[in-house]
Amino acid sequence: MVIAIDMIGTNLGSGTKTYNLNFCENLHQLNFKNKIYIFITRNYLKNIDQNNNLNIKYIIKSKFLENIFLRILWMQLILPFELRLLRVNHLFSPMNMGPISLRLFNIKFTLGLHSNLPWIYFSKMPGNFLRNFLTKILMEISIRFCDRLIVDSEYAKKEIIRLLKIDEKKVFFIYLGIDKKYLIEKNDENYLENFEYRDYAISVLSCVRYHNIINLLKGFKLLKKEKNIKLRFVLVLQILDKKYFDEIKKFIEINFQKNEIIFLHNLDSKFLVNLYKNSKFYIFSSYCEVFGLTSLEAMSQGCPVIISNRSALTEINSDAAEYFNPDDEVEIKDSMHKILFEENFRNKIIKKAKIHCKKFNWKKTVSRTLKILNY
Repeated sequence: MVIAIDMIGTNLGSGTKTYNLNFCENLHQLNFKNKIYIFITRNYLKNIDQNNNLNIKYIIKSKFLENIFLRILWMQLILPFELRLLRVNHLFSPMNMGPISLRLFNIKFTLGLHSNLPWIYFSKMPGNFLRNFLTKILMEISIRFCDRLIVDSEYAKKEIIRLLKIDEKKVFFIYLGIDKKYLIEKNDENYLENFEYRDYAISVLSCVRYHNIINLLKGFKLLKKEKNIKLRFVLVLQILDKKYFDEIKKFIEINFQKNEIIFLHNLDSKFLVNLYKNSKFYIFSSYCEVFGLTSLEAMSQGCPVIISNRSALTEINSDAAEYFNPDDEVEIKDSMHKILFEENFRNKIIKKAKIHCKKFNWKKTVSRTLKILNY
């Protein structure tokens, strides 16, 4: 069987990019007999450690395809013919959508879906209405036309089956893994200049409404008012919703002193290891996640995790985190207080988390995916 994988995506820091890079790198560590073509841009390929696996061939495409509109046009109109010329039997597209005409070419199609957001919180999606509407339509058509669908958690599987009334026999869930840089037991030398690695909490997230950032800040304000502690809040952000970001900045100007809230925009992920390691806690307040990698990354560095009790987050983080209702700023504050001042509980959470996060392995993710592709 000849398999193709569409790994062309945005070059911005994103969960999709994390998935694509880790999938490719770990694919090289496995033994398999299939011929695999991987469509990719040079910006992605330069970040992948490769070996001389003769069964893997990269097909480098223009960086212009990192633009979502050009990528969709290529995916729908050109990619099927390229697959036909390469005599591909099966396409895996882990990009939430794929070419909807593959049945005409007698090519099997497995789709990787990493978000149920369009059917849950459409109004909270970043970007304009038309783009989001078209994205939702293409995602739904891709889901209905694919032969098999892979999602990131059991919660995501049950939710998408319920929302779209699709055949549960074609839906599989495979957990994601933690990047290898978080599992290396040695000192990391990547430190930010002019940043004091003490007395701070951290959240790593996209600036989007469903991540509920202002409620986090309200909870943090209550904590500071109650305990009068020297603690900063570091937000590592990828700004996808500029209007929401402006609202956040205005809220901070009114409610906090200078340097109490620190923004780190589009930060290179190599700096996250030490940011997690030296933080008092990691906190994440999303309404809608089908997995969520950053909490597991924080756990791997001994950083206690406080997290929303919504969507798949309880499944993924199990009993290795402290949970809160993301709509309740007092509960958010109480969770922060518990982690900071109840030492026995804090130590217990950290110990559980160091064990728990090791369950998530990219090699397992890739291996299980290949088994599905080989049906």
